[in-house]
Amino acid sequence: MSRSRLAPAAALALAAAALVASEVGLPDLDADRLRTGVFVYRTIVDGKDAGSSRIEIRRSDSGDFVFTNEVKGAFVQSWEAVAGRDFKPRSARLTTGAGAAARVVFELSYGGGRVVGFASTARDPRATERRAVDDAVSADTVDQRIDWAAVMARKDYAVGDAFAFHVYDPGTGRSRVTARVAGFAKVAVPAGAEEAAWIEYRIDKSRGAETYEVLVARRIPRFLVKERFPDGAVTELIERPPDP
Repeated sequence: MSRSRLAPAAALALAAAALVASEVGLPDLDADRLRTGVFVYRTIVDGKDAGSSRIEIRRSDSGDFVFTNEVKGAFVQSWEAVAGRDFKPRSARLTTGAGAAARVVFELSYGGGRVVGFASTARDPRATERRAVDDAVSADTVDQRIDWAAVMARKDYAVGDAFAFHVYDPGTGRSRVTARVAGFAKVAVPAGAEEAAWIEYRIDKSRGAETYEVLVARRIPRFLVKERFPDGAVTELIERPPDP
């Protein structure tokens, strides 16, 4: 993946400026472009094993897409996000911890340009204090649990392409996402080598910007091959559904 390029933050700042200047419309997102099934990833922090995540993508009887993730190891949590084929959010739920220490961090329901539900007000996993959630969301909002899936649901990619949308999280509210296609690379992970699109995206949150890098299978239906998080943690694919 090594090559000469702008730093992610600088490149994404330029992409964001270009999007504002050209008033680019909503991106063409289609969950039908994603591979459904169960995907298992390992998490690496500072070169050491930090656990695993099991992501499942399935289509419900109603035609909506259900995304779930069960994370084990250093970042124990589980979540579910339900969205339409166009990624319009329906609901989301996040739980941290396991067993007796498990607690629901939030439950959200989207509709009519609003999101309602509840969110925990405390960091202590034993605490039960909650606050009501009732916020307005724009028509281009995606639930933040599945920003990575939205980024890989475009019809096609070309180097330098930029697109934008918003995400919602009860902790930080509505945030703008600016994504840019940085290039293409053949990536080797435990699940095998894959020709991938390399996409950088920045979330401008109320508490500061966060930059992510994802490598997604270039072929359709797509799947996440590898991701680098703002804190330096990396997840890489170790198991996926067989090709049809």
